[in-house]
Amino acid sequence: MSPREALRSATLISARTAGLDKEIGSIEAGKLANMVVLNRDPLRDIANMRSVAFVVKRGIRYSRAEYKPATAEDFAQPKH
Repeated sequence: MSPREALRSATLISARTAGLDKEIGSIEAGKLANMVVLNRDPLRDIANMRSVAFVVKRGIRYSRAEYKPATAEDFAQPKH
């Protein structure tokens, strides 16, 4: 699998599989603003995915220095 195919599978194809391609999976008007901005080109070398400059989550920019690993609480389902 090429780096391009791997990235497409991890983004658009995953969103389609989960039935969420109207909200996530590609950068388009009206979709959630969730993305990773890299310092190096992942199409040249997939290991460049580790060159994170910053992340945008729900339209808010977070620098690499602000990164905090997710906790179990972050993944907890809300109780109804």
